[in-house]
Amino acid sequence: MVGRRRHGPGDRLSREENIALVERFHRSLLDSRDAGAIEGFLAEDFESHSMPPGLPAGIEGVRGFFEMLAGAFPDADLEIEQLVADADSVAVASRLTGTHTGPLLGLEPTGRRASVAMIDVVRIDGGRIVEHRGLTDTVGLMRQLTE
Repeated sequence: MVGRRRHGPGDRLSREENIALVERFHRSLLDSRDAGAIEGFLAEDFESHSMPPGLPAGIEGVRGFFEMLAGAFPDADLEIEQLVADADSVAVASRLTGTHTGPLLGLEPTGRRASVAMIDVVRIDGGRIVEHRGLTDTVGLMRQLTE
C-alpha cells in the first residue's frame, strides 16, 4: 500500500497504486474539508497548468482552490465517474454537486443546487502528484447558478 512504503523521486508506483493515490486525494479533501491534507499528496515542486485566475501557483494554489470550493459549496459531494491510468499518470472524470451558499469567482451565493463536471490529469512520481492539468465546466456551472 502506498501509505506504508516510502517513495523517492524517480520511484514508480504500479498503475493500481497510482489510481488509489488519486482516489484518496480526491476523497480526503472533500470528506475531511481539510485543505491542509494536500501536503501528503503533492510534491514540493508540484506544478498545475490549470489554476484559476487569482490563485498562486503550486501547493498554495491547490489549497486556495479547495478552500474556495468548500466555502462556496459546503455540502459538496464528489462522484468519481471514471479513472484511466498508465505508468505514471491518472486521468479522472468527476462531478461535484452541492448547494451554492458561499461566494464563488465573484458571484454571491445563490442558494441554488449545482453540478459541475471536471476532468483532471495528474502525473505521479515517487508516490506524490507532481503535475496537474485540468478542465472544469465553469460555463455550465455559471449557467446553473445565474439562469
